[in-house]
Amino acid sequence: MSDSGTVVGVSPQSKGRKRKTSGARRRNEPQGPDAVIAQICRTAVRDVESASDALEAELHASGLLGVWWGKYLIDADPEVVFGEPLIAYAGRNRRSGAVGLLRLIAVLGTDRQREQAAAAADALVESGVREPGWVRELGTEQVTEAWRYGDVFGDQTGVLLVVERAGARHGVVALVDHTLDGIVKDVFVTDEPDAVLADIREIDDAVTHVRGITPEEAGAVLVPAFAMTDRLAGADLEPPVDEEFGPSRALAVARVRLLPAPAPAPAPAPLDATARTAVVDEFLGSEEAHDLQPAARGCAELLVEFGSAVDPARPLRVGPGLVDRFLDETLNDGPEISDDEFEALPATVRAWASWAGRRAELPEAAMAVLLDEVDDMVCSIGRPSDPEAVPSDVADAYLAGLDLDDVQPEDLPDVLERRMFAVPAVGTRIGDEEFPFLDPSDPDDRGMLIEGEHPEYHEALAEPESDTVDGVSPRLHITVHEIVANQLWDDDPPEVWRSAKRLSATGMDRHDVLHAIGEVLVEHLHGALTGSGPSDPARYVEQIDILGRTGKARVVPLRRKR
Repeated sequence: MSDSGTVVGVSPQSKGRKRKTSGARRRNEPQGPDAVIAQICRTAVRDVESASDALEAELHASGLLGVWWGKYLIDADPEVVFGEPLIAYAGRNRRSGAVGLLRLIAVLGTDRQREQAAAAADALVESGVREPGWVRELGTEQVTEAWRYGDVFGDQTGVLLVVERAGARHGVVALVDHTLDGIVKDVFVTDEPDAVLADIREIDDAVTHVRGITPEEAGAVLVPAFAMTDRLAGADLEPPVDEEFGPSRALAVARVRLLPAPAPAPAPAPLDATARTAVVDEFLGSEEAHDLQPAARGCAELLVEFGSAVDPARPLRVGPGLVDRFLDETLNDGPEISDDEFEALPATVRAWASWAGRRAELPEAAMAVLLDEVDDMVCSIGRPSDPEAVPSDVADAYLAGLDLDDVQPEDLPDVLERRMFAVPAVGTRIGDEEFPFLDPSDPDDRGMLIEGEHPEYHEALAEPESDTVDGVSPRLHITVHEIVANQLWDDDPPEVWRSAKRLSATGMDRHDVLHAIGEVLVEHLHGALTGSGPSDPARYVEQIDILGRTGKARVVPLRRKR
């Protein structure tokens, strides 16, 4: 069996026929891209045949259709280049899995694919090919509940659709990011919608609202959001979606099609020059702006222009995510600003956030969150020509051991993120002793940095005879942290970092993520640690790779800063 799950084998008779009819075989066997499509089809047919129920089969097919979603081809549509040949190959395959795959595409594909797949499936059935038993459930699903959760700023909106079919329930959770042109930034499918709803209800507070909504309201949020995401992808603008989006998209969109189509929304009227000037004057005349420099007018004009362009229906809306994008675009891709405007920008953005938040009547708790996050953002403002924020010796330490000739420039941010996740600081304190700079690339120094993160164990670690603290062995605990940090540092196995990112996306903080990975590590080291048996590295990787996947990461968290 190959890594892709395709069984590879040729009978002796086949080999003989191949030699006798090699010319015909060369003409009939697909070559080049066609061979790839044929292989994909064979693998997909087997995956579908192995599915235990309709939802599992749909997830297989959705993942397949997501392989080419977002790929840009010059003068060609990837859905036509990849999707339609797949349907054609499946239509010539006389296994029940081929019928199942076609029935799935008839639910999950594009309009044209659905029509082609349905016709091909009907033809196979009429010719005597059996359908998988779960096929009868396809098309019987109904959305029975919809829930909306989001921050009071309007930066992000999450929607849970609860779907019932054949006596079972599943859910689709999507996160719409209004600071990113209203795209669906993340989506996943769960077979535990009630648990997801319980998790969502737990985040209801002064900054995050949760409420049940009608199917019409859900459609009004999700239909344009998925359409915008597809539009940007089709224009090769690479919408910044999370890794689960592609595999889950086709199934999620199929569920969104169950919702009532929203009425066409009128295009919002943009603020004209007179209205923009009036807003700037109102802001500069407010109490929040009374101490600003004269150059603040230029900054305020940029803020109003940005709001009108990004959210024309709500041009004066303010939120941490929106301010984050404003600063990113203004400082990196925006118009040239004068030195005076640059100097005035931090204070102006702070004042604008305070004024716009008061104007929007944000709750006190939300205002505190907004101003705190905005303050963090403006404190880090710097020109591209300013000195590097990270000293060169620190940067060298985090890049140590890498052959930069083998690392693509676009991969460096992920390398740094991974290593800084493993060891986020270069200085620490252990007991009464300060260590202002330790080298995270040195295993011994790395161990000291990890020990420094656990002040509750410092006293016990200093005593050779110490046993446990609150039932925990400090030495074992630190050792497990070191092993996980070393795996992250070396990206070996790579599944550890992938799982860490998935767990972080669920809202877990870094330390809890390390503990979740460490628990799996301890389980698989138990035999070696106790002498009762060897560890199983392959099983460890398999268990690590499960962490944070659908059913574990049950809520797409609201992330106010990208």
